[in-house]
Amino acid sequence: MPLEFEIMPERGMTNDSMEFTLGMPFQFAVTTLRKQHTVVKTVHVIFNEQDPLENDLIVALPSDGLRLYFDPFSQTLKVIEIADLSLINLKYCGSVISHNGEVPSLDKIDHCFGATHPGVYDAVNQMFELKFRGLQFQFPADPNLISSQMTGLGAIQFSEPPLVSKLQIYTGNNLLECTAPPVPPQYFYGNIFAEKVEGILQDDYKLTELKFTFIREDVLNSSAAAARGGEKRTRVERWLRIGDTCDRVLSDFGAPNKMFYKPDDKMRIHTPSGSRLNDDKVSHYFLNYFTLGVDVLMDGEKHTVKKIIMHTNFPCHYHFNIYHRCQFNISLPHIESGKQSIKPFTKWEQISDICSHDKPVVLTRASCDNNTNPFGPTFCYNIANMIIEVMQNSYIASVTIFDTE
Repeated sequence: MPLEFEIMPERGMTNDSMEFTLGMPFQFAVTTLRKQHTVVKTVHVIFNEQDPLENDLIVALPSDGLRLYFDPFSQTLKVIEIADLSLINLKYCGSVISHNGEVPSLDKIDHCFGATHPGVYDAVNQMFELKFRGLQFQFPADPNLISSQMTGLGAIQFSEPPLVSKLQIYTGNNLLECTAPPVPPQYFYGNIFAEKVEGILQDDYKLTELKFTFIREDVLNSSAAAARGGEKRTRVERWLRIGDTCDRVLSDFGAPNKMFYKPDDKMRIHTPSGSRLNDDKVSHYFLNYFTLGVDVLMDGEKHTVKKIIMHTNFPCHYHFNIYHRCQFNISLPHIESGKQSIKPFTKWEQISDICSHDKPVVLTRASCDNNTNPFGPTFCYNIANMIIEVMQNSYIASVTIFDTE
């Protein structure tokens, strides 16, 4: 049976068991598809391995004619495309658009959506585009039509009404200029997202605290407020410091998505023998905040913060799709060069020449269930009290802040 959806221009598409909303984070889309593994036949993730920021991150369902385009920077849903309407059932406000392999014609679209201004001809792709706000239909054009006839769909006399070849859902009036909207409020329920994470390398060449900026939506009950949109967005700041107690972290950031007790430490061989014996007596543990893109390592004996790990969640990394991207910005004020910050989109060669560092440590990951890592090893550089993990395409995979004492 084909998938069946109700399409919503400028918003997304939904049915009784699945919903894809513009602005939804990539991880939520993948989770939605995993829950429907008995219904969804095939899922492909398409990305640019050499430069993952150059092209959109795409989730393709070839057997269902569906493609989801995610902004490579925010990793939120930007465009929904139905690439083959014969493989999916679509409705709009109760009207059937496509059903059981029947592809809609221009007349059917006009009947379902009403009259609109004439379509626009795309000479490069030889397509006519019929646009509504937040919705676009594409029709194949006859290349034999002379240019004087191509002033709009209404000016062309078709022997047979053309069939829709593609449908796109997006925000705004122009598909080429559309951007991913903010994360919709329903994805905040039970989750916490950070707009930005800021840190400054101090004069003593240490980074010991991070400032998290969150967006909070307050629902207003007054009629006047409802007329203005019914909600008010405010920003809330919280600090996370090396040495903070577990109680303080939980009070400021809430319960983690998961807690993980650290097993055997493979780096223990590099520590003095006395420290190895002490470490055997306690088990350190991680507070995993997946939607923040942050792991916090707590000392198992003192219950204080030992390390803070910020993840960039690039699709060419072993941990891809476990964390949301942490939008960190680490300032380097003591450097006179113009390149004075480390961000998730910073490439290693942009900062390697302005930061003194030792030779890298090669990090090779392999799981117990699958001993192959298709992305290969990463390289870890030590800068001050930070460890910068760099992938083979030179993008940063994670930044770890640790206690030097």
